[in-house]
Amino acid sequence: MSAAAKALIVDESGRILVLYRSETHPTLAHDIDLPGGVIENHESMELGLAREIHEETGLVVDTNAFDLRHSWLTQSGQEQAVYQVTLSSDSEVKISWEHEAHDWISVEEMIDYPAIDGFMH
Repeated sequence: MSAAAKALIVDESGRILVLYRSETHPTLAHDIDLPGGVIENHESMELGLAREIHEETGLVVDTNAFDLRHSWLTQSGQEQAVYQVTLSSDSEVKISWEHEAHDWISVEEMIDYPAIDGFMH
């Protein structure tokens, strides 16, 4: 069974780290995104999410710091989850080829964005 996870990376003032997909992103170029992605078969959700966060942002996250916020099965049977973790906004974000920019935004700003791959709203 396949699985995917996204991270709500929150800073000390409650702002959320968002990424903006690059032109070369395989799906939804230029859309807003949260760090995360497909979990490999041999990985736990937390380990796979930590790997995805590192690949997409350069950030290193301790898997014990993850707080599961919501999980569900899609109609196709894929397990999906959203975890929250708190990091300093001083953490240096180094985005990958999949993204062109990042920002720290408030919860209020986040609510105004459309759904992210079915993970929001």
